[in-house]
Amino acid sequence: MSDEPRLIQSDDPLRVLGLPRHASEQDVRKRYLELVRQFPPEREPQRFQQIHAAYKAAEDPLELARRLLAHDENPPREWGEIIAEQKANPPRLSVDVLLSLGNRPSSAQPSTSLPAASEPTHE
Repeated sequence: MSDEPRLIQSDDPLRVLGLPRHASEQDVRKRYLELVRQFPPEREPQRFQQIHAAYKAAEDPLELARRLLAHDENPPREWGEIIAEQKANPPRLSVDVLLSLGNRPSSAQPSTSLPAASEPTHE
């Protein structure tokens, strides 16, 4: 076994940090702190630099999106294919949305007029 740090050759910052693509900002920060404790800059400077660079890229939403799109495993799909998939399996509404829809009378129309403001009385 060599003393070389385990470098991950990837431009995908989430892969370097060992996180899934849908990781939240809190997950990214938590994982970064874990890895910094595991690979401190004094012991493994190359690995630390790689982890820090991945964290900085994952922290910036535009940079993260650019890198993830550059390394997307799925090829682009045609719009017709996407629309056919949506028609076959329409997206599900959340429970909150369904419950809020169930609380409205079916004949109720949204009101477009504002109630008349009462005139202030001066005494």
